Amino acid sequence: MKNKNVNNVDVLIIGGGIMSATLATLLSELYKNDLKIKIIEKLNDCGLESSEGLNNAGTGHAGNCELNYTPEINGSVDISKAISIAEKFELSLQFWAYIIKKDKKITSNDFIIKSPHASFVWKIKDIQFLKKRYQALKKEPLFNKIKLLTSLNDIKKIFPLLTENRIKDQNVAMTIYDQGTDINFGQLTRILFKRLLINRKITLKLNENVTNIKKINNEYIVESSTEINRTKFLFIGSGGSAIKLLQNLNLKSSKGYAGFPISGKWLICKNKSIVKQHFGKVYSQAETGAPPMSVPHLDIRKIKNKNYLLFGPFAGFTFKFLKNGSFFDFPKSIKLNNIKEIISVCFLNPKLVMYLFKQIILGKKAKMNHLKKFYPNAKDEDWYIYDAGKRVQIIKPLNSMIGKLEFGTEIVYDEKLQMAALLGASPGASVSAASMLEIIEKCFVKDNPTLKNKLKKIFPSYGIKLNENPKLLKKIRSYYQEILKIS
Repeated sequence: MKNKNVNNVDVLIIGGGIMSATLATLLSELYKNDLKIKIIEKLNDCGLESSEGLNNAGTGHAGNCELNYTPEINGSVDISKAISIAEKFELSLQFWAYIIKKDKKITSNDFIIKSPHASFVWKIKDIQFLKKRYQALKKEPLFNKIKLLTSLNDIKKIFPLLTENRIKDQNVAMTIYDQGTDINFGQLTRILFKRLLINRKITLKLNENVTNIKKINNEYIVESSTEINRTKFLFIGSGGSAIKLLQNLNLKSSKGYAGFPISGKWLICKNKSIVKQHFGKVYSQAETGAPPMSVPHLDIRKIKNKNYLLFGPFAGFTFKFLKNGSFFDFPKSIKLNNIKEIISVCFLNPKLVMYLFKQIILGKKAKMNHLKKFYPNAKDEDWYIYDAGKRVQIIKPLNSMIGKLEFGTEIVYDEKLQMAALLGASPGASVSAASMLEIIEKCFVKDNPTLKNKLKKIFPSYGIKLNENPKLLKKIRSYYQEILKIS
């Protein structure tokens, strides 16, 4: 510590993923050159962990195809979560359109393409559910362009691989939204950082690992491999390792929090003649006990002008919090103040534990059998297994005795709103703009209400629920779809 340089910054950001890039960009747009911002990333480039192309599904999560966002409760389909996520994704699209419109060097094809979002089922009970879901969603302005298909011939015209070798009169159903998106969040992250670093008051330090965080008076002191940074505001956006860094601070708001790490594996098609027959993202129902990130889907991905066809992800338990992490990540995160939450979650979720165990022992043959439910003619030699990114689900206190496994994205703050830490997984990157906007509102707007006018220029729907304002929704969608070329 004696030989390390000490730097003073206004905002320190730990982690070089899409969340950090989004927060830094928003602050840069709002404050211009008034803030000294520093980003610390432990890898040799940004966006290489959870944001990187093949480490995630690349789905622009908007509730169009993800059946786990619309659970059936007492015979009715609850679409409230789908609406909430769709509203948040609209903010991401507005933010990206704003950046492209302002910076002519960036083109939408660099990171986003139009990719239809579909839900496909073939069991009678799932077909009944999908029809009820369709009827519920169709009434909402955010989803009024969703379509229902109930014949193999209609589905074959769009997704031929799904219908090969199926019985002609087999019961099937599909909903499809044509304006869905595929996003390379890793590339988007690097685009945003490249743009940010033109500002001399914004610096990025790569290959730098944070070793300790403490708070003294009204400043956070962050020690890393080669330096010490003192900051007035700290954002921890380091993916799965955010749990470990948060534990160093011993905050009341994070007592009892823990991480439940889940690994992922894809089946990827290497036969180009098959890849070119599928264009879109097709989701289906998850197995009993499966975590949300394990909802099966057959996806086309475009990364560096190359198309990939992926199926999965297959899940499993892992000790790593990051793909480039350590097998000691999870054991070291177990503390006296969260051990009862971790143990209780395992006991209260036996179906999840059993599901993860089954997934761990799945060989390629078993994985192919799952794929064949989607694509009946799939052949083993056309597919290989690839490790996806890690997803750390949130464990948090439910009461004084037990913990709760929370699926989703959550932000934890300190008492004085000088620190924010992002936890959780899906919908994650898709709602990055909404998540970082929440931090701006809570931690910066409170001291500078004039920022609201600037935010309205970035987000045309700022402060408005688009699902309750269909005319404005239509106008804004027309605006960003033309800029992003996804109309």
